[in-house]
Amino acid sequence: MRGALARQPAAGRSVDATVLRRRLVALAGLVLLLTLLTVAVGRVGAEAELADRVAGHTVLEPGDTLWDVAVSSAPEGVDPRDQLAAIQVLNGFESGAVDAWTVVLLPAR
Repeated sequence: MRGALARQPAAGRSVDATVLRRRLVALAGLVLLLTLLTVAVGRVGAEAELADRVAGHTVLEPGDTLWDVAVSSAPEGVDPRDQLAAIQVLNGFESGAVDAWTVVLLPAR
C-alpha cells in the first residue's frame, strides 16, 4: 500500500503536468548540451583555420615599426608592402601605429 501512495501526484497537480515538466527540463538540458558542443567545435575549427594563416609571431620592441617587421619577415620574392598589408589584415590593425610590446602575428604565404 505504501508504494501506491508514493506514486500519487501532489495535490492539485495532475500526472500529465508532472510528466510534461520533466520532459521540458530534459529538453532544455539537451538544447544546452548541443549549444555547448556547437560552440566547442566552432572554436576548434576557428583555431585550426587561424593556424593555417599564421606562420609565427613577433613582439614589437620600443622603436620597432610594422614596416620593420614586414621587411624582416617577408619571404623571398614578396614585396614588403604586400607583407605589411597582410600583417595589418591578419592582426586587425587599422593604422600603422602599434604600441611597443604588441604581439604581431605573421602571415603564412
